Amino acid sequence: MGLRVLGVNASARTDGFTAELLDEVLEAARRKGATTERLDLVKHPFPLCVGNYSQDPSSCGPETCVQGPWDGFGKVAERILNADAVVFATPVYWFSVSARMKALLERMTSMENQGLLNLGKPMALLAVAEEEGASQALSQMLLPLAYMGFVLAPLGLVYAHRRGITSFKENPELVEDARIAGENLVLMTERLRGAPFQEPLPSYVYRVPRLPGVAAD
Repeated sequence: MGLRVLGVNASARTDGFTAELLDEVLEAARRKGATTERLDLVKHPFPLCVGNYSQDPSSCGPETCVQGPWDGFGKVAERILNADAVVFATPVYWFSVSARMKALLERMTSMENQGLLNLGKPMALLAVAEEEGASQALSQMLLPLAYMGFVLAPLGLVYAHRRGITSFKENPELVEDARIAGENLVLMTERLRGAPFQEPLPSYVYRVPRLPGVAAD
């Protein structure tokens, strides 16, 4: 069975610059033999994380989160878990990721709290800015996703500044960056598929006992 690469679009638009750049990366992955799918978060709304982990870690998991999996996040989580590799793409809003991307990362706590369900899964990260802030947005995705067990593909960080252009294809360097990110993502996934990785015990195992019902935050 071929590799499955999922592209997650955290923009408010399905036809904007972020989606266009994501499509180019996915096209490069298809040319390397992968099956691809684009998931637009705007089409799959879900409630925000309510921080159950800080009160009762056992209530934060893929089957126990009180916000799901029966809410919209269940469908999103299922596609991420079933993918062999994921491309996360966000526009830059005020030097940061979009609210949809931040909400996704917070809800994904349920996919790492009771075991790193995406351990060793390759990823690429995309950020599109009107002016500045792309590097900050990339780092805001990279750090939590790395802690969740995702592995960045070589040259898998792609950022773009769209001011003054109507299509990213007007920037040959960006086109090349997208191609390399998509191809390297597939190459890395092929090499890591089935590889064993060490996994720590869930972090709450090490936490100091506290009074029931008292939140850590």
